[in-house]
Amino acid sequence: MLIDMHSHSDGSPEFIVEQKKAHIASILNATTTEEFQFNQQYVGNQQLVSYGVHPWESARQSINQQLLATASVIGEIGLDTEWTDVSLTIQRPIFMQQLQVAQQLNKPVILHTKGCEAEILAILKAYPQLTILVHWYSAAEYQNEYLIRQNSYFSIGPDVLTDTIVQQFAKKVPAAQLFIESDGLESFSWVLKRSVEVNEYLSILEMVYQKVAQLRNISVEQLELQVQTNWQQLLATVMTK
Repeated sequence: MLIDMHSHSDGSPEFIVEQKKAHIASILNATTTEEFQFNQQYVGNQQLVSYGVHPWESARQSINQQLLATASVIGEIGLDTEWTDVSLTIQRPIFMQQLQVAQQLNKPVILHTKGCEAEILAILKAYPQLTILVHWYSAAEYQNEYLIRQNSYFSIGPDVLTDTIVQQFAKKVPAAQLFIESDGLESFSWVLKRSVEVNEYLSILEMVYQKVAQLRNISVEQLELQVQTNWQQLLATVMTK
């Protein structure tokens, strides 16, 4: 069984159905109330739905406190100065409010850290017990500082196929903290620089697994087993919430 630690349906029921058909366990992210409700309609028993106001959406979306309490995982949330024009003065309070709820409810958090790695690292010092998943870490800086933080996981995205920084990070992540993610079909398209159809999802996700296994000098089967073990550990954390 493959694990897709961070994915987006982007309003496509076919994508969720494809995950179920391929027996892929996953976390499907929702950045709005409507997206959460949509994903909930289609998910199977191997799929979790996360919810959080993404930094890109922080000027347009208000936090749905009920969904933060309902979702198994909070996120993706974070800060970004590279891929959005939304001011940090708007992003920060939204991020901090959601972190505080995660702390109060003892829920895992999926983090988006683009361009704000140092600031987020400093913020996390106030939340040492919080379980975090840093998705698609792609910065050359602060890698070691993130890796030594307790209660942290990291998901390697499809950019590992092309980005040398991500490739180096994929080698460094301790086995017990490692996950693989697609980040949805749009991310596959962005990396491969072409349109990607839903029926290609499984084969491209397998390519990401193969690349990470190659980089770590292990078999794909070993990588899959390790990620499955990590998934069970995370599920145990989620089910106690």
